Amino acid sequence: MALFDELSARLVPHGQEHVLAFWPRLSESQREELARQVSVLDMSRLSEMRTAIDLLARPVARELAPAPVVELADRAFPYRLGAEAERARERGEQALRDGAIACLLVAGGQGTRLGFPGPKGCFPLLPLSQMTLFEVFARKLLRVGRQFGRVPPLYVMVSRQNEGQTREFFEAHRFWGLDPSRVRFFAQGELPSLDGSGRLVLESQGSLFMGPDGHGGVLSALARHGCLDEMARDGIATISYFQVDNAQVPVADSAFIGLHLTRQADVSLKVVRKEDPSERVGIFCADHGVPQIVEYSEFSETQSKQRNPDGKLAYWAGSIAVHALSVAFLRGLVARGIDLPLHAAHKKVAVLNAQGQLEEPAAPNVYRFERFVFDTLPLALRVVALEAPREEQFLPLKNADGPFGPDGVRESMQTYWRKALAHAGLPASADAPPVIEVDPALCENAREIIEFLRKPGNRPMNLAGPLHLR
Repeated sequence: MALFDELSARLVPHGQEHVLAFWPRLSESQREELARQVSVLDMSRLSEMRTAIDLLARPVARELAPAPVVELADRAFPYRLGAEAERARERGEQALRDGAIACLLVAGGQGTRLGFPGPKGCFPLLPLSQMTLFEVFARKLLRVGRQFGRVPPLYVMVSRQNEGQTREFFEAHRFWGLDPSRVRFFAQGELPSLDGSGRLVLESQGSLFMGPDGHGGVLSALARHGCLDEMARDGIATISYFQVDNAQVPVADSAFIGLHLTRQADVSLKVVRKEDPSERVGIFCADHGVPQIVEYSEFSETQSKQRNPDGKLAYWAGSIAVHALSVAFLRGLVARGIDLPLHAAHKKVAVLNAQGQLEEPAAPNVYRFERFVFDTLPLALRVVALEAPREEQFLPLKNADGPFGPDGVRESMQTYWRKALAHAGLPASADAPPVIEVDPALCENAREIIEFLRKPGNRPMNLAGPLHLR
């Protein structure tokens, strides 16, 4: 009973004693697991969770205005970055040569929505080689290493659910040529859920309903696992942050990094031009003059459709979850005890009834919580946003089908590379090979593949069948 009493002492003062309602029915291993969950709970977070629920019901008033972005210089394929970003490229290249950049891959998600039984990074995406998302990023890193003389260290944020599988997958594939000592796995945190009465939710008689704390959990996870101190010790000044579902994203974009450094920004982000007012992406803008990402749902219909005199959307800068983050800035937040705010979402979740049986609800009944990495923006002294070409750098794999399903993503890749072949003087897209795959270790984008194909000896001889450029 000592363990039961110890747990009760933590739960009762906060009105959460129901968590132990089924204690007599639990096996020894079930009791140990429930005790582990309860012992690591920060009960002081309950008030923060209730505040997040209140904000969901009664959002604060916003005073929104568009925020400045370094826009593309040419939006015609194959695109040109803004002049300021191009001028800053040399600074970014020097930082990569100096070893001052670390890459951070957020890979805590499972492939559930893809119908895939494993971490999303293990999903085989490329059409000819069946290269997985993890290998895509590894080969991009190797390419950066060839360009700048050293491969940036890779930090991989996993979840408790997929950490073991992710580590095993990297090991089974010998890290695809990366130095294992330069790949660092660290797990994000977890958060419990609350019901409408503010009570912790049970997933089973011996387990709390827990979930990952969102991509914004990266700040506390980096600090908790000692990664920020490790980076500072190793001379890492900037983190290149990207997410596992976007195979098109550059892992270490020298122009973006250079812009971040020349502007002396704490946080930088990439955006793409939003053409459809109803597109469900967060928008980079200012709220009461403070740069931040505002969810599309927080815009009125009038605001979302507002246009400039040139006819283009006023609020067009859609965030693609790509950032450059100052290590000194993040360490400063941690030193001051600042964590990113919680956000609540009301979900339908099967929960236990008084008899200990799962019941499916007819309406949303549980509040889940997460943190967002873009909430670093309002905390930053300096923020810079760079427009990136959508089809070149933003192609997220989200669903089992549709444009963001595997087939839709592969077809979008095909369209992009067919345009590149046409610009290189090879057959127009209608006559291009039926399947094209470009090795991520070879070229990053259409401009580079065009340059590669125009060099003597690099033009593929057989364009009648599948084309695999390696």
